[in-house]
Amino acid sequence: MLRRVFFRLAVFTVIQVGLGIALPSLSLAQEREVRVKPRGILKVVDLGIPSISVMLNYAEGLVTLDKDNNWVPGLAEEWRWIDDRTIEFKLRQGVRFHNGERLNAEAVRVNWEAYRKMKNPRAIEFDVIPHGTAFEIIDEYAVRFTFPEPNGLAFVRGLWCFRLFAPAFFLGHRFDEYNWACLREAGPWATGPFRLVEGSLSMFSASDRIVLEAYEGYWDRRYPKVQKVILNNTLIGNRKEAMRLCRETEGAVDIVSHIRPLDTLKVAESPFAKVVKSKDITWLRGIFNHRKRGSKWKDIRLRRALNYAVNRKELWRYAAKGNAYNLGGVIPPGAYGHNPNLTLYPYDTTKARSLLAQAGYPNGFEVKIIALEALELETQIIGRMLERIGLKVSFEILTETEFWRKVCISLLDKPPEQQDWDIHLGTVYDYFGHPGASFLPWNFIEDSDMRWIEYDPVYEKMWKDMARTVDPEVQEEKIRQMVQYLYDNAHAIFIYSPISLYAVNKEVNFVPYRGYYLRFKETSVTDNHWSVRGEKK
Repeated sequence: MLRRVFFRLAVFTVIQVGLGIALPSLSLAQEREVRVKPRGILKVVDLGIPSISVMLNYAEGLVTLDKDNNWVPGLAEEWRWIDDRTIEFKLRQGVRFHNGERLNAEAVRVNWEAYRKMKNPRAIEFDVIPHGTAFEIIDEYAVRFTFPEPNGLAFVRGLWCFRLFAPAFFLGHRFDEYNWACLREAGPWATGPFRLVEGSLSMFSASDRIVLEAYEGYWDRRYPKVQKVILNNTLIGNRKEAMRLCRETEGAVDIVSHIRPLDTLKVAESPFAKVVKSKDITWLRGIFNHRKRGSKWKDIRLRRALNYAVNRKELWRYAAKGNAYNLGGVIPPGAYGHNPNLTLYPYDTTKARSLLAQAGYPNGFEVKIIALEALELETQIIGRMLERIGLKVSFEILTETEFWRKVCISLLDKPPEQQDWDIHLGTVYDYFGHPGASFLPWNFIEDSDMRWIEYDPVYEKMWKDMARTVDPEVQEEKIRQMVQYLYDNAHAIFIYSPISLYAVNKEVNFVPYRGYYLRFKETSVTDNHWSVRGEKK
């Protein structure tokens, strides 16, 4: 409830013309604190998307998400809505980029000019600041954005698309299309708690080794708490070895992110590692491929049959090992946009078989499921459930790169109509601090670059209408209606919300962020950590 109240106050409150809201920056006492001395080294294997995790640690936007996925001030210490199209930011004074340049309105202008020259600053169209947005400098530390229409996702777009870099960066460098904020080489260009000192990245890939070092001139003196973070990306394809090193050794791997529920059993026996859990806002779902040539999934009876065929409690017990919640739902209870009035699909194999027969498939047909390695067990169990109703199931477990080349339209290895999979299984997280933006566009709208349902003008209109709605009460109701629409049309297999799991060195005080990606500024090490043990205090 507190998160919802904060969200409504901080993000989308409609303000009468001339009025606005502003969130306070750090208190004077906090600003005057003695700077924390970072210490220790973290060695990390990120089984999520390490390139984005890295970017979030060195680059910042005007607003940001805290560890509980609430919007809070970032490089702007406060903001106010002038009207439902215009937002004004007051910049934080005293901030310096890693190269020593000052953050001010002129620095924001330089970034904005570079950003608006790009055709596709980000890979996903719906999280880009809208074309036609006007920028204005109010004074040395205040800027204003005026959108071409009411913008109910202003913070989503502002956070993920417009991270700021030193003006000097743009004298000799540029960002590639789809890759705003992803540095192709290390350099002192951003404002975050860490500097990128080794490695490179693009939106969906990163070099084998990445090194982040504490930026001791960071504007928030409380952070960072650790001196160096080393990401070993060579182990991403070898989860078992990464887990073994974390469990059985010191000094090799301190954190493995997004581990599987089965992994937790061995971690619990380790003298060196522990399991850290985070009840994130997530959704595990299966997406039907309407776009393959001759797709059967345009028949709603078949989509509903598969929803009745999945025994969520059995999956929760044997795959998640109890590390899941919100069985059968989309947006979890307590989250913005949760619809408490949904009639969930129960487990009913008789109903599922009846629907198959009504659709003309009393003896079933062949179904191919694709998924990432992290969901291999879930895929196998769901496959067996579908076999109970007469389907013949095969599955393919893919690497991150292989998976994206099957599901992201702009990256496909062959056209959509030639993709042979029937269902792709995956987990969506509330990356954006807004479940309506995180859950409802992927795979369902054209601008997501991942639409696999048949083009649905009704849903497209619902999405655009929701995105233009600034009033939080009205917007939330529209989100509930969209969730209901997805359910009524069985546009996915609705499963549950997994709990995020991490293997962590026992001498690391790891602070997970509920938005999936790793951010390290609040994480610290104890006196007994291998990297500081024996140091003089």
